[in-house]
Amino acid sequence: MAQIKRCLLRGKLFRQRSSSRLREGIVLGAKTNSQGGKCSPSPRNRELPVAISYAGQVPMANGDAADARGPVSARPPSYDFLVWRKSRGFGFHLSPVASATASSARPGRAAMPASASETLRAGEQVAGEAAGNKPALEEEIPVHEEFTSICGAATQIIKCGPWKNLFEKESVPRLLFLVIPGNPGFTGYYWTFIQALYCGLNRQYPVWVVSHAGHCRVPHDMEIVEDTDVKELDDVFGLCGQTEHKLNFLRKTVPQDMKLVLIGHSIGCYIALEMIKQAPELEVIRCVMLFPTIERMAQSPQGKIMTPLLCQFRYIVYMPIYLIMLLPQKIKSILVRFVLRGLKHHDESSVMASLDLANMDCVANVMYLASQEMRKVVERDSSTIKKHLKKLTFYYGATDLWCPVQYYEEMKAEFPDGDIRLCEKGIRHAFVLEASKEVAAMVTEWVQDDLARL
Repeated sequence: MAQIKRCLLRGKLFRQRSSSRLREGIVLGAKTNSQGGKCSPSPRNRELPVAISYAGQVPMANGDAADARGPVSARPPSYDFLVWRKSRGFGFHLSPVASATASSARPGRAAMPASASETLRAGEQVAGEAAGNKPALEEEIPVHEEFTSICGAATQIIKCGPWKNLFEKESVPRLLFLVIPGNPGFTGYYWTFIQALYCGLNRQYPVWVVSHAGHCRVPHDMEIVEDTDVKELDDVFGLCGQTEHKLNFLRKTVPQDMKLVLIGHSIGCYIALEMIKQAPELEVIRCVMLFPTIERMAQSPQGKIMTPLLCQFRYIVYMPIYLIMLLPQKIKSILVRFVLRGLKHHDESSVMASLDLANMDCVANVMYLASQEMRKVVERDSSTIKKHLKKLTFYYGATDLWCPVQYYEEMKAEFPDGDIRLCEKGIRHAFVLEASKEVAAMVTEWVQDDLARL
């Protein structure tokens, strides 16, 4: 028994010292790296060489730790280089070193520490290629993942394309495609969609997706730098707060003269419409509304079922969800795949996003936003739609229980000259689960005339 206690004590002291060294490395390594120095690997991922650099500098991927592991081709595909970057206004984030791999795909995750697996997508492409489960074209798509604080709330951004900083006017296109997600507003659900859209646009324009405030799971070892230039909102997790959250994101990360194509999905359509209304200075050339929940949500067939659950019994639902989150990760993965088993071709990224959702804080934010949707999304904002009709495209689902065909017919009757479409392909409201590439191809076709006028 005494020997066991000594072992436990030594392990505790090691973890404390390792954590202390990591914190020192984040501060000191940034200074030494600018002089050519290197930082020690993260104690939680000691097999991963970690360098610290500032955005715009070339990461050092050829240090002693890298040499000890041998050539890149001989390393396990899921254990690749990581870099802590510190960007202005973005905070710390993880990204793959360019010399190790140039792309980032998400077919699945290998068994690795949670902090790395939540953010590292590069390196898994080799395993996916060996299994033959994705095309070679997808492996070359550059995807960058960041975590930041906007209006006091944790936010995740996925950037598809080589342009990480849009303020570099020499090399950045003057058009940004920005996806406003539905609820849950996890960016992981849109991983395949933005990749397919980026390829459909011939890789000429950046395609980004920004999470809703609080709809992300920040890795444990990652420190987020607070955005001191923007005041915290009283209710950033509510429907109005989410709109202001997106506007603050644009003000902070996108130049004012940048043209925008907004792509809203579900409640993201309502938010996109509010953004156009509240910020007329935005140069939006097209706003695509996919399965738009912009009116009478509580009166929709699905809303009649979910409104009591979300508004009156929300706190009761927390208990079974909390018990599920206590299960091992492998069991939760099996449960997610069991729920998605009815889909013909479910996207693997949706499985990973669903596992990231298994966090009590995230679930509380998701359900709180949903409860506000039921209460506040009532009347259609016909005046804003009429004012911007020429730049709006609506796409309704033929079997959508959140925005039924009746809503489409009424929209079509009120705005006969509008670009209002009804799905003829049987695509579900949650298209990101199985039809991301198909919807991306349609969006690409719809925006061709706008791109030709640039």
